[in-house]
Amino acid sequence: MDEFWRDASNGGYFSYDLATKGDSNLNLLVRYWGYEWGDRKFDIYIDNEKVISEDNTGRWYQSKFQNVEYKIPNSMIKGKDHIRLKFQALQRCTAGAVYYIRLLRNN
Repeated sequence: MDEFWRDASNGGYFSYDLATKGDSNLNLLVRYWGYEWGDRKFDIYIDNEKVISEDNTGRWYQSKFQNVEYKIPNSMIKGKDHIRLKFQALQRCTAGAVYYIRLLRNN
């Protein structure tokens, strides 16, 4: 698909530094590939606080990109100009692959 992606395996992780501009009421948009193989179990963190545990193993079975939105609790971003977003693979599993991320205002 000629797209850049990131993943991590066996307890590894990758992270991003994102600007919130002091906004609250934000969602996280993550784009995954819909036909991944293997165990795709991982946790998503903001500043080392878990947002969600995700399992994309056999979730879609479609050869196309899948966009997923996650609500970010305001308590995790209140008063912050930047956050560290981390995807942490579980043992013997893979986090991702992640093709795109973006913070969205939830109006």
